[in-house]
Amino acid sequence: MKYQTTAGFDLALAKLPRDHRRLFTDAVRAHLIPALAAGAHRGEAPWPRRLRVHKIGEVYSLTWSFTGPDGRALFTIGPDPDGEPVLSWLAIGYHDIYQ
Repeated sequence: MKYQTTAGFDLALAKLPRDHRRLFTDAVRAHLIPALAAGAHRGEAPWPRRLRVHKIGEVYSLTWSFTGPDGRALFTIGPDPDGEPVLSWLAIGYHDIYQ
């Protein structure tokens, strides 16, 4: 699946400590990408429990870390101009991203 990021996401990601960025990247690679490949976003497979993915309106929320930082990220999944799904990262940080 293709992905894109918002400027706000890029800025917030750059501000995270290096070890927190690594926790996020590891969670995405090890858990989110396989779940998307299995069709979790289409209801064909469950979301990994460790990510606590839930939907808030049209936005998905995931938890990339429980211990240490309370790491969260927000994303959407929608079609690109060719109709193919694209994941759009909107925000990353801690529990305060919901405010």
